[in-house]
Amino acid sequence: MRFAAKVYYEGTAFYGSQRQPAKRTVEGELLRALSIFGEVRNFKSAGRTDRGVSALGNVFAFDMDRKLEPRAINAQLSRDIRVLAIREVPESFHPRYDALHRTYKYFLYDEGFDLEAIKKACSILEGEHSFHNFTRAREKNYTRRLLRVTADRKGEVIVLTFKGESFLWEMVRRLTSAIAMVGKGELSLETLEEALHPEVERKFSAAPPEFLVLWEVAYKFEFEHEGYTVRQLVAQLREKFSSLYAQAALAKAMHEELKC
Repeated sequence: MRFAAKVYYEGTAFYGSQRQPAKRTVEGELLRALSIFGEVRNFKSAGRTDRGVSALGNVFAFDMDRKLEPRAINAQLSRDIRVLAIREVPESFHPRYDALHRTYKYFLYDEGFDLEAIKKACSILEGEHSFHNFTRAREKNYTRRLLRVTADRKGEVIVLTFKGESFLWEMVRRLTSAIAMVGKGELSLETLEEALHPEVERKFSAAPPEFLVLWEVAYKFEFEHEGYTVRQLVAQLREKFSSLYAQAALAKAMHEELKC
């Protein structure tokens, strides 16, 4: 039987998602946990994430002779990686090539950005373009199609959402850098638009990976989340981020005091 698993993980705890010798990776941890229950075959992922990049819904597929419940797998995993759902899929299923689209979210600390300028930058990036200036990859074809790019201010954070059929290596992080430059007034909308032309060379650096999340990989089917696992994860995230917000508030107060 072939199965697809929807997986959450905290990127800072791993050396990326792809297996690497003698390093802790998402694939390595999943394979170790699954192997406890039997032989794992034809293991594939929906996409690789770099070191530091997290996921709320990366998808991994594999063949096994028995179906496992998320709770059983999670009992063999640490808290920084959780299987949220698992379902049987056709034998031909490939989590990468069968994906309809992917959604990433980047959580950008608001440094007094011009939100309207950022929204205009997002609008420019939507559609089909050459993203050769926004990747480390060496590809024959740099054309990709972004279905939706949006920006929303949530308190002291601007949430950038990128929805596309596929992405180049570091593409979202480099687009984020360009958007931030527009928001600071360091890059014009005209220059950003020109950077999407195949004949223009204007490389952008990558924003830090720690604030990027692979939010969703969509298919023709939906996953049914295991309630217990989701409740456990939500409680865990609330505990973690309430502490981080407290740290952020303290850092802000100290910064304001030092400026006096």
